[in-house]
Amino acid sequence: MEAVELLLAAGADPLLVSLGEENLTAIGFAAQKGHRDIIKRLWTFCPPEAHLNPGRRHVTCFLVAALHGHAAVVEDLLDWWDGWPHDQRYRALLGAAHRWRFGVVTLLLDRTSFEISILQEALQVATDSRRLMSDGDDGKCDGIDFLNQQRVVELLIDAGADPNACPNNTPLLYTVSHDANLTGVLKSLLEKGADPNKTNGSGKSALHVVAEAVIIGRPIHIIGRPEPTMMNETAIRLLLQHGASVTQPDNAGECPLHWAAYGLDLRLFRLYHSSCPEIGRDALLQVTNNYGETLLHFAAAGCRMEVMEFLISQGLDVNARNANGWTPLMCALVPIKSRFGRVKSTGEAIQAARSLLSHGANACIVTDEGWTPLHALSLHGDYDATGKMADSARDLLSRGISPESPARMLIPDSRTVVPSLGLPWGHRLRDVMADPSAQRLEVLPAMSPLYWAATRGAVGVVRALLAHGVDLSPMDEDGISPTRMAAESRFLERQPGLADTIVELLLAAGAGF
Repeated sequence: MEAVELLLAAGADPLLVSLGEENLTAIGFAAQKGHRDIIKRLWTFCPPEAHLNPGRRHVTCFLVAALHGHAAVVEDLLDWWDGWPHDQRYRALLGAAHRWRFGVVTLLLDRTSFEISILQEALQVATDSRRLMSDGDDGKCDGIDFLNQQRVVELLIDAGADPNACPNNTPLLYTVSHDANLTGVLKSLLEKGADPNKTNGSGKSALHVVAEAVIIGRPIHIIGRPEPTMMNETAIRLLLQHGASVTQPDNAGECPLHWAAYGLDLRLFRLYHSSCPEIGRDALLQVTNNYGETLLHFAAAGCRMEVMEFLISQGLDVNARNANGWTPLMCALVPIKSRFGRVKSTGEAIQAARSLLSHGANACIVTDEGWTPLHALSLHGDYDATGKMADSARDLLSRGISPESPARMLIPDSRTVVPSLGLPWGHRLRDVMADPSAQRLEVLPAMSPLYWAATRGAVGVVRALLAHGVDLSPMDEDGISPTRMAAESRFLERQPGLADTIVELLLAAGAGF
């Protein structure tokens, strides 16, 4: 305080605005740190309106104190002057809610009457991840922070905000269910009346979301570093306890139970399965989506081995075909990208396929798109150091699958910088092939599995097909060869060694370029 008095006595202007991004006056910096004595001294130095001064570009001390959670300072400023504009109070409420400042939100709700639309906006930001305060804020949150978030959410709902609101046609409950760190907020929303079966524009509920692993959210996302994920059993149980339905279909006829077969282990899948006593458990296992895809299609697509074995033991058909001819075997083999970008591994696909084949899956099926299991296996780029890809290809060939069967393949269009290895599966593929440009894809002319394997870098499949004696001649009058397909593949641009290996194998076998 002595330094402040000396500077004021020497003529220092407390209303000067700092340079840089902060744009604060002296009282603003004091509010940032919560120095009540300094704030009181600077407050009395000039009329209250001077601290607001709409003609000067700076953040008011009132707003700064609210954002930094200094409830005592906010209370002082409200006591000293009742002329704070409604816009300042509105911005303070939103900022405090987004930063989970329970004390400040409590005070503002007690001292100001806000419109329902403002309360609703505050609830929406309060259910989000905590907003960072500055460049130096690492975003770390402790247990007390998440508890304060819950209390802020409950306060706003008690003040009149609607827990069933759907900003952008998406329920708050659906949004928070994507992040395991927001499970406490999910609990608060449910206890305050949020409908667990409310859906987004695609007909999906929160129980659809937690049927797969969800992120353990971090406030700072580093590009290129995958987000940590977990199966959120706590959220699943909370939703089920509050009446969430495992059989409520989305717009594609896919209920949460379908996605539980795809994304959860057997124990959690059974938690979904056992939660619907009004429907016989055997009957529940027969549920299909609008395209005839069974629970086994979904479990195979997710390579959920224990769930697959359970469903097969309960009598589900390993050769059930969906509307465009896909069986669980095809779903198991095609590389599928998960919600967070991870693509099914070659090992997972082979293990799931072998299990289905051991239970009588037909290897010679052909989908409506002309795809065979050999085409699907060829989509996995792999040096095949263990030889498992080659073994699987030989196994499929020994079961009578045609090595020359042509089918059209999807590749990225010219707008794509880094092509995705994941592909749509089942009925989704039919929809994408009908309008590939919408997904930044192109459809190549029909080609045999050798061309597919060369394009995608499936070394083991190339070896097996060459040993089988497949036709190496160019596929049309333009002279496009599998060798050139490998050399010019967009998928192999960042893996030149893989492309070189395939080119060498093909040239050694007598293929032209």
